[in-house]
Amino acid sequence: MKTSLYGFIFKPAKYLIMFFSFLSFAIMANAVETNQPPVPVEGRLAVTGSVVLSNLMTYWTQAFSERNPLVTVTIADPGGTAGIEALINGIADIALTRTPISSKQKEAFEARFGYAPHVIPLIMDAVAVYVNDANPLTSITLQDLDSVYSSTYRCGKSQPIQTWGALGVKGAMAQQPIGVYGLTVATGTNSLFRETALCGGDFIKDFQALAGPAAVVNALISDDTGIGFSSSSMTSSGIHMLAIAPHKDALAIAPTPDAIRSGQYPISRTLGIAINQPRNQPLSPVLQAFIKFVLSPEGQSIATKAGYVSLP
Repeated sequence: MKTSLYGFIFKPAKYLIMFFSFLSFAIMANAVETNQPPVPVEGRLAVTGSVVLSNLMTYWTQAFSERNPLVTVTIADPGGTAGIEALINGIADIALTRTPISSKQKEAFEARFGYAPHVIPLIMDAVAVYVNDANPLTSITLQDLDSVYSSTYRCGKSQPIQTWGALGVKGAMAQQPIGVYGLTVATGTNSLFRETALCGGDFIKDFQALAGPAAVVNALISDDTGIGFSSSSMTSSGIHMLAIAPHKDALAIAPTPDAIRSGQYPISRTLGIAINQPRNQPLSPVLQAFIKFVLSPEGQSIATKAGYVSLP
């Protein structure tokens, strides 16, 4: 009799727990604020992907671990493309990526599992273009960026720009050749810059693809005739961002938070994560708790302090 009564009580309770777990995730996904303290969880998370987002993920992980000391999070940053591949191969629980992911990445995931990855926007930033503070240039057009970086000239011009004088810089720097820097082809930053500023064209052979934002900073500090692209979250003394105009007759827009959030800045983007969530299956408690924390007011505040732009 006790066994029967126990079974009668326990099973509905089990389904109620599953229901409220699903409800909690639905609230989290819509970024509804809650004042309830997080419940400590236990487990492991493997995070990989975006070079730019991995820096912010480190800050998020540190704060999350203070509340959940039994959770171990490992982070790797081989690039957004590699992150999706790791998710497909079961190596990672979270792939850091630009959203939406490419149709090619989505098709590869669906071919393996029969359903699409679940992509969650987390934060915004932009691909910014930087020069050394010794350089007086303050703005540039997308067409001029194409002529500086590209060998294919798909954005309207037919000649390369190789010296600073061709961009309107006066004085001793005018005749100096432009050193061209940016992030590697494995990064989403490189992909978006190529799509937008090169109109899908090819980089010049002298383009120096660097592994990480810090490498771009160091290159531009060392080379006062250089130009480089990286995340707008990257800040450092000795360099400054350029405002970018869609074309020569348009207003140049700086990558401010408002311009990024509104999409006025021409190379704005949303960053997020892709996870493998089978249909009608709840997330693991540790993954659910981590995503909920990142989307919470505290998580978004951490991102803002790190130079990113909170979601609209």
